[in-house]
Amino acid sequence: MADMTKLPFGKALAPDEIFNYGQLDELKHLLKLAIDERSIGLVSGQSGVGKTIGVHAVVSKLPANKYSVVYLGQDQNGSNLIRHLCKGLGLPPKHFRPHAWMQIAQHLSDNLIEQGKTPVVVVDEAHLLDDFTLEDLRLLTNADFDRVSPLALILLAQLPIRARLKAPGLEAISQRLRFRYALEGFTEEETAAYIKHHLRLAGIDEDLFTAEAIKQVFLVSAGLPREINNYCTLAVLKAQAASLSSIDAKLIRQVLDLRELN
Repeated sequence: MADMTKLPFGKALAPDEIFNYGQLDELKHLLKLAIDERSIGLVSGQSGVGKTIGVHAVVSKLPANKYSVVYLGQDQNGSNLIRHLCKGLGLPPKHFRPHAWMQIAQHLSDNLIEQGKTPVVVVDEAHLLDDFTLEDLRLLTNADFDRVSPLALILLAQLPIRARLKAPGLEAISQRLRFRYALEGFTEEETAAYIKHHLRLAGIDEDLFTAEAIKQVFLVSAGLPREINNYCTLAVLKAQAASLSSIDAKLIRQVLDLRELN
């Protein structure tokens, strides 16, 4: 195998390097609508299915003179999330939680009146938030007798969020979720195209993996991009160490056994 220009299947990708496929196009369209409408959007799916990178593909291309993006993915504790939101909006956070929420709400209201940049708040791992924090986030989207929202709110969550939203007490936010998208894993054909795409980005022959190897990767990964990355990275490293010119199904099974042992 020829020398690599960089290790493939990494996640530090420029927006134009992100693999494009049917579901991503649908997700982009839905998110753009949610942002244009200053509404609440929900992107749900299994861990590793590509929710964060899909949203990043959209918000990274928003005009900086019109939108201000705040990403909250560091902490799902309600009080800490409020402090991060304050900092993201350029506000010195208040010490007490109710005061901080009032501070944020007033800032958003003033920004709406002044027609400043539209805040786009992205909350990752939203399924870990408590009900009070979810409700507080919903209340931030109310302004002018509930006729307009001062921000767009994008929630990223794993599958349990769907059941939670049907529970008593969360009816209000559930009704507000006009834009919902459930992201699923790749098909076998998309898995093949994804692997070839990342090999090209790294300057590696896109036919390094045999058809049977790709099928094996698809089966063991269930089409989840993060798992595809894990298996393929290990396979490429093993092939390079052994000076192999191709990666077959046998090598993929060796990688699978190695991961199971570790």
